[in-house]
Amino acid sequence: MTYCCYIHRETGGVPHFEVLPDLSESHAIGAAARLLAQRADGVRAEVWEGERLVFSLPRASFAHPLQL
Repeated sequence: MTYCCYIHRETGGVPHFEVLPDLSESHAIGAAARLLAQRADGVRAEVWEGERLVFSLPRASFAHPLQL
């Protein structure tokens, strides 16, 4: 299956868009998490299959705890 990943930015505007290679759904979600982690201004990753939203991953769901 080919999935599309949208990385939504803190400032809004047009999201960053990537076409993910043929992956399973779980691998597509993992790829989206990696793409989100690479973008400092990213707040949420969405994985779509055509017009169907497969998964939405907020940055807070995998943020590291603050180091004091």
